[in-house]
Amino acid sequence: MRRLASLCLVVFAAATGVALAGDVQVVCEPGLKVFLDGKLAGTSVAKDEGLFLAGVPVGAHVVRVEKTGFVAQSLNVIVEKIPLEVKVGEFVPEPAAAPERPAESAMVAVKAPPTSGTLLVTSAPQNCIVDLDGKSELKTVPLLMLQGLAEGVHTITFSKSGYPTVTGTVRVEPGADVTVRGDLITGKVETVVEGMGSMKVTSTPTVCKVWLLGKTYDKTQGVLRVSHLAAGAHKLVVIWKEHELSTTLVIAKGQRALVDVSFIRSEQPFTVTYEPE
Repeated sequence: MRRLASLCLVVFAAATGVALAGDVQVVCEPGLKVFLDGKLAGTSVAKDEGLFLAGVPVGAHVVRVEKTGFVAQSLNVIVEKIPLEVKVGEFVPEPAAAPERPAESAMVAVKAPPTSGTLLVTSAPQNCIVDLDGKSELKTVPLLMLQGLAEGVHTITFSKSGYPTVTGTVRVEPGADVTVRGDLITGKVETVVEGMGSMKVTSTPTVCKVWLLGKTYDKTQGVLRVSHLAAGAHKLVVIWKEHELSTTLVIAKGQRALVDVSFIRSEQPFTVTYEPE
């Protein structure tokens, strides 16, 4: 009786094992690597129309199929004691590798300070004649762009039949976009300087104070970085102990001004170059 009981226990355990596992047929082309839950299960072959996975535990699993040069496919499956078939779809080629990123020194194109600005002209009404320093332009678009203008104050006039002519002055800032609006209806000329840039300051000696656009910055480390600065020509003052150096710094739209300041008499006080932000 004891031997019979042991035999029944073995048979029951075997039956339980069968109930807790199932078979998975992975249908795919030959030569592909098939992984089950992150572990290599084998390579697909033509005679099996893929790869047959026997005795997979019942439950949720991930079947991953890899093909060289293509994006791998991961398939979530629920294995039961009933055989399961998994069909692998069409593979998508891997995206082309991105080109190697060049060294930073090769990426950055250092530029000279900008010497000209851009005038963005709007008007009310839209169509009119715009005269800038004696040169007339027929404005028939919502926004008239005048590029390559010299830094300084310019005279601009708006005229249109049926309206009194309006005249004003506009200051063009190097490296900045200046918007000017001629309102023939109200007889006004309004200007707005637009654009943002930044600066990076190095100095000898390292510790000093930097003043720009009404704000003072304490420079205590090798590099001082200041962003979101209004484009245009601004007075820059650098103070070290009782010594003070000043210059006019152009903040250009979308550019970073690289400012090197030296209080050593034999060296040039300011060196300014530019790079894209």
